[in-house]
Amino acid sequence: MSTPIHQIVNVTSENMLPAAIITGILGPLIVLALRYFLQNNKNANKKKQQEFDFIVKNQDIINNRLNILQEELGLDRVWVCQFHNGGNFWPGNQSMKKLSVIFESTDSCVSTDIMKMQNIPVSFFSGLIQQFVTENKNFIELQVEKIKDNALRSYWSTRGVECVYLYPIYCMDQMLVGLMGVEQTNTDKRLTNDTTSQLCDESKKLSGYIANVVVKRD
Repeated sequence: MSTPIHQIVNVTSENMLPAAIITGILGPLIVLALRYFLQNNKNANKKKQQEFDFIVKNQDIINNRLNILQEELGLDRVWVCQFHNGGNFWPGNQSMKKLSVIFESTDSCVSTDIMKMQNIPVSFFSGLIQQFVTENKNFIELQVEKIKDNALRSYWSTRGVECVYLYPIYCMDQMLVGLMGVEQTNTDKRLTNDTTSQLCDESKKLSGYIANVVVKRD
């Protein structure tokens, strides 16, 4: 026995009415939710790009400043290193097990050593670092041939370095986060008092830019 046409029409209309109401309510909500998600994602990407641009700008400032110092002051090699734990730079973590050079500028006759100065145990320089931490020194001058520690002396002498100058890099909380180093390949190139004083000031200026360079190491 066949179903009358008017019953089929009624059933279909009754089924479509709730669906139409649900679609009418949920449709705009889904569209709004999608727009909200896309806008948030766009804002997040914009923020990441701004942070990246900010870091690159600071890195460029540091590189340029080191190049200027190297040329104007006649430095053989000048570099900046930061402490880290193998994954994150200090501060921001409760340990600093290693140090790595992240910026370097050299004279045209001096080879670059930045790749040789990666992931060095902090303990290797602990005696020098301690002088900044406990004695609040503005800089340390080292004549390589007079260094008593055989390993430390060899570290510089095998690279042809005869004079070393180290300057502290502090973050805004006055925690030691790294070092600025100057390496001269001849004792005749020892820095004057005026130059060491200028470099002390430069290390303080660089500290502000270094603090803004947030990098994760692989």
